[in-house]
Amino acid sequence: MKNIVQWAGICAAATMAACALPDEVADVQDVLGSRAESGTPFTRALFQEYQAYTRSEVQSEVEWVDAAATARKAQRVAAGEVVAPEDPAGWSVPAARRPELAAAHERLLGYLAGGAADRVPAATAKVQVAFDCWLEQESEGRPNGSCRSTFLAHEPILKQARAKGEQVAEAQRRYVVTFALGSAELTPQAAQTVAEAAAAQAQLRAPFVAVAGYTDTVGSADLNLRLARQRADVVAAELVRKGVPPGLISEDALGESHLAVATGANVAEQRNRRVEIALAGLAWGRGGYGGYAYGDRGYGYGWGGHGWGGYGYHGYAVFFATGSSRLTSDSVERLKQVVADQKALNPKVVRVVGFTDRTGSPVANARLADARARAVAAELSRLGGSAAVTESRAGSGWGPSDNGHARRVEILFDY
Repeated sequence: MKNIVQWAGICAAATMAACALPDEVADVQDVLGSRAESGTPFTRALFQEYQAYTRSEVQSEVEWVDAAATARKAQRVAAGEVVAPEDPAGWSVPAARRPELAAAHERLLGYLAGGAADRVPAATAKVQVAFDCWLEQESEGRPNGSCRSTFLAHEPILKQARAKGEQVAEAQRRYVVTFALGSAELTPQAAQTVAEAAAAQAQLRAPFVAVAGYTDTVGSADLNLRLARQRADVVAAELVRKGVPPGLISEDALGESHLAVATGANVAEQRNRRVEIALAGLAWGRGGYGGYAYGDRGYGYGWGGHGWGGYGYHGYAVFFATGSSRLTSDSVERLKQVVADQKALNPKVVRVVGFTDRTGSPVANARLADARARAVAAELSRLGGSAAVTESRAGSGWGPSDNGHARRVEILFDY
């Protein structure tokens, strides 16, 4: 009954063309509530891109039927199926637009056949989903739309050949920080290792930084899991202090479950008391890959990029360190641009939405999401922006439960 009532509400709120059946609504909700935690880097990125596109179709256009079709692509990707880009031959688009679409489709297939999904998986996923979106826009009579711009902006990334020294660079992307028994405090040597990792991230412009905490087998499993989390938090905070954008950092705590050196129970082994830092992804484009932007104002292609939109709203995001609601200097600079755009675009409503990852308790995450939203709203006001409506969505992430992109505040312009 709940699904039937929900379906009736959707149909009442939307036009008949956008009215979705209960199973279509269920597919959309399934995808929006899921996470890409398995598969290759490309399939995980492809799932997240289809998920983001599904969300934009629901939230901005209320196109539940189209959203369901996109959501089912995401489900097929999650199930391990190879999902190819849409073929323009199967779509009804104006004859004048067919040559460009056909040529873009042929190029995209060539990139996929040439290994782009292995070289630059995130960018390849973005280009594929942007192409599907572009084709849909053309079929709806929207030529030269925002998704065409996204496709063309990211396409050059797929053309880049694998560098000769890439294997050498990859060997320099892993760092290990060790700790004293029972401690989560960085030693001078550990701090130096973290500084080297931060410097390498800046030099390589690596778009993902994974931080994983571990312990030896001394103590209980529960205590060791908490200690591993504390160690990961300390290293992540130090990386941010050394200049790594917090939105690039994902954290995990594995306790004694993944030993670097096999031992029995209650064995003190320094090599197991560690945090591993891994820099992932190739450097490309204007400061890194920008992920999940299907709009006209996506003019900053890193997680530092400050805008997306094109579906009836414009959006911006700033990111936070684990457990923190403190704005970095980069975030303050980004909010200055938000205020400038607000004055130029004059939106009816400015919404500030706080998010967290899923690593804390629901109660703590709810407080933290609210604190982040209020901190951003206060800074916008201090910078001369108009009053904003604050919301919080604790534990609602763009990717895995520990993903740094989840620790964010979104600023949305409604028109």
